[in-house]
Amino acid sequence: MTVKVAWVQKKRGDNHAPKFRPTNSDDLDKTERNIYQATLAGINAIPEDTFRRLIYNLMDPVVVQSDLMELLLNESEDIALAIFAGYVEGARDMAHRIREQVNRDLSRLGSELRLVGVGETQKATVSGVYEPFEWTSGELSVARLFDQQPDNMTGKVYARLRANNILSTITDDVNENIRTIIQEGFTAQQTFQTGRTVTGLTPQQTARRLYDVLAQSQSVPLTTQGYAEYVAPHTKGLFPRWAKAVDRSMNNYANRLAEQGLSPNVIRERTASHGERYGNKLRRSRARMIARTEIAFAQNQGMYDTLLQAQGSGLFGGQAMKEWITGPTDVCDICVPMGGTKIPVTQNFSWQGGSGPNPPAHPNCRCMILPVPNITQAPNRIGGNVPEDPFRYVFADGFTISVGAGVPLAV
Repeated sequence: MTVKVAWVQKKRGDNHAPKFRPTNSDDLDKTERNIYQATLAGINAIPEDTFRRLIYNLMDPVVVQSDLMELLLNESEDIALAIFAGYVEGARDMAHRIREQVNRDLSRLGSELRLVGVGETQKATVSGVYEPFEWTSGELSVARLFDQQPDNMTGKVYARLRANNILSTITDDVNENIRTIIQEGFTAQQTFQTGRTVTGLTPQQTARRLYDVLAQSQSVPLTTQGYAEYVAPHTKGLFPRWAKAVDRSMNNYANRLAEQGLSPNVIRERTASHGERYGNKLRRSRARMIARTEIAFAQNQGMYDTLLQAQGSGLFGGQAMKEWITGPTDVCDICVPMGGTKIPVTQNFSWQGGSGPNPPAHPNCRCMILPVPNITQAPNRIGGNVPEDPFRYVFADGFTISVGAGVPLAV
């Protein structure tokens, strides 16, 4: 008998259970796709002339970096908007989880009060609307929310900082890739059957390398700069180690064409096309990794900031915890020991190779945090139920919420 097993991919918020991406899935959700597309646009906006200016020392690398960052302002803002969307998603998700956990404590303590969000309904004697951030009081699009928030708003500052870091890292790699290509083009390690290893190309190897093909296909002597000018543009937007992979792939491809007896000019043209295709594939992979990782950062940061806001407002006291939650399957060796770890809200987690207030612990990490409030006393109801003195509930740690007014009084 054959048993079919299917992965049910829930949308974040369905039954308010955590959403975890299957580890073997290349699919991106809407917010991830926005970062992916904006990152690729930023990479593609880097001018080809950038490589020539750096290779031939026509401009100081610091000036080139500054020029690139100014050129990519629009792309940076697009990335920031997409990151902000992830931040808002995480903040709203945490706000719901806080209300859910607090309501469990209120029920356990026999309180008649229940916290609700805008548009939520709750079967309880009385309820008060609790939204830790004012943006959740309306149905504005994320783009309008982003425009309307002040520039010093926490989520907006965070999104712009992360977007700037993404493009800064990518543009930094442009210069590093040039050094990698020049080094990789003219040094090679060879291990003989005897086990002896030497560095450098033998004359026989040199004749079969892309360098020699390029030298034959042009009328002027080829230089190290000329070799880099041919290869480096295909490494745009890649990690240095991926730039090295492109260089080696182009060499292998050129060697195979040379074995077929094709002319140097044909080899040069076809190898350039191969380098562009392979580079594009790796650029998409990097953009996909950035999208997934940055959304994980943004959502967890939004969740963490919301948790801090709730604790700071006095909704629950210093005994409140946060819990590290991993994906349900295929959890990596870094995150397995972290699953279920509970620490005070303001403390940092420590994991293999790093630490921080919340996940992710590594690129493509799927982990998240959950709130663990600790309310030990039911809130006191005060007020005379008249306009100037309405009913309101005061929690043990100072948070006060009105009943029916629609907004918390102490956030």
